[in-house]
Amino acid sequence: MKFITNTHDLEKYLEIKIKKHSSFKNISIDTRKIKKNSLFFAIKGDNFNGNDFAEDALKNGALTAFVDDKKFINNTNKRIIYVKDTIQTLRKICRNIIKNYDGKVIAITGSNGKTTTTNIIAKTLDHSSSTIKNFNNQIGLPLSILNSSRESKYLVYEIGASKLKDIDYLSKILNPHIGIITNIGHSHLEHLKNIEGVLKVKSEIISNIKKNGCLIVPNCNQKHLAYWRSIRDDIDVITFGLTNSADFYPSNIKLTSIGVDFFIESKYLKNNIQISSNLEGKHNVMNILASCAAHYYLKKDLNEFSKEINSLKFVVSRLKKSKWINNSTLIDDTYNANPDSTKKSIDLLSNYNGKTYLILGDMLELGRYKRSLHKEVGQYAYTKKIDTFIGFGELAKYSVYGFGKNGIFFDQEDELKDYLIQNISKNDVILIKGSRGMRMERFINV
Repeated sequence: MKFITNTHDLEKYLEIKIKKHSSFKNISIDTRKIKKNSLFFAIKGDNFNGNDFAEDALKNGALTAFVDDKKFINNTNKRIIYVKDTIQTLRKICRNIIKNYDGKVIAITGSNGKTTTTNIIAKTLDHSSSTIKNFNNQIGLPLSILNSSRESKYLVYEIGASKLKDIDYLSKILNPHIGIITNIGHSHLEHLKNIEGVLKVKSEIISNIKKNGCLIVPNCNQKHLAYWRSIRDDIDVITFGLTNSADFYPSNIKLTSIGVDFFIESKYLKNNIQISSNLEGKHNVMNILASCAAHYYLKKDLNEFSKEINSLKFVVSRLKKSKWINNSTLIDDTYNANPDSTKKSIDLLSNYNGKTYLILGDMLELGRYKRSLHKEVGQYAYTKKIDTFIGFGELAKYSVYGFGKNGIFFDQEDELKDYLIQNISKNDVILIKGSRGMRMERFINV
C-alpha cells in the first residue's frame, strides 16, 4: 500500500480540509499518461503549464487535481484543490511522510554511480522501496516517495543536482539515516563552475543526515575526506575505496566482459566477503563497496549481502549489450555523459577482446573547461588502447584531436551512419556515449 491512497491521507500530511473525498490508485503529473482513479498535480515548467490541463486530467480519470494557477482560486469544483505552489505542496506531503515513517532512509548522491548504487542497496535489502527510474530532482523525488510502499522497512533514494542548494533541498525532505556520496567528478560545471562547486553541492547532504546517523564516502581524495569529516562530529563516517586505507576495500579484482569478481575486505570484518556480480567495470566495484558499507551500518548479515548480489542479475539502464551490425557487439551507454563517467566506460571497453570503437557525442554543461575536458577524454582513450575514436558534435572534435591517429570526426549524422555500416565487422565492440541532449541513440538503429 502506498503512503497516499486517499484524500484523508492528504488531509493528514497537508494539514488541510478537503471537501470531496476519494481514493487513489495512481499519482501523476502528466495528463497524457493519466490512469483511472488518479491524483493529479499540475506542474509548471519552462515550456508547459499543467494547470492548463487540470480539467482534462479529471475527464481522463483523475479523481482530484492540485493546481496553483490563480484562475482556480474561486473555482467551485470540489475535485480541484488550489494551492499556492504545487511543487512545494508535493514537498510538504513528502516531508511529513518521512517524519512519520518508522523505517530507515538512505539517500545517495554523487557525480556518477547514483542509480546503480541505489539499485544495489534496494535490491539487496528486504522490504525496500526506491527511486522510480532516475526520478531524483525536486519533482521526481516526491513522486518516488509517493509511489513507495508504506510497509517498506527501508526507503532508498538517489538525489541529483545541477546547481548549488539542489542537494540541500532534496536531502531536507529525506532527513536520511544514511547519506552516501559515490564520488566527486566533472558534472554540471556550467552552473557549478569547477570541481569545488561539485564538492560543495554534493556535500550539502551531510547537514541533513539525522543526528547519530552515518555518512558513507570514498577516500580517494584526502582533502575531500577531511572536508567531509569537518562538517559534522555527531555522525559516523565510513569510507570505501580501492586501497586498504579505506574502511571497505577490494582485493583480487577480476574484470571480465560478463561482470566483476573480487573480495571485500575491512577492518570491521573477521572474514572477507566474496563478490561475483554481472555488473561490469571497476566503477561498479566502488558502487558495490559503498552498498556493502551501508549494509554493515544497518547491521545486516554481509554473507547474505554477498549471496544476494551474487544471485541478482541486474537489469542495467546503461551499458546495455546487444548484437549489432554484422554480428558485432554494441554497448549502449547513450543515456548521458560527463568526463568521469566516459572514462569509466572507456575502462570497461578496454577489457574487451576484438577491435574496439568509441563513438562519443558532445558532453554538455561543462562550462569553461569544455574543450580541455573533451581533449583529455580523447587522450585517456588513447592510453587505454581503444582502436578507433569517433567524435560527433562541435565539442567531440577536441576529443578526436586528443586521441590522435585513428580518431575520426563527423558533423553529419548520415555520414557517420554510412561509416558504421561500411566499417563495422564481426567481433568488433562498439560503445556509444554522449550527453542526453546529443540523442546518441539515433546511431543505434542504422
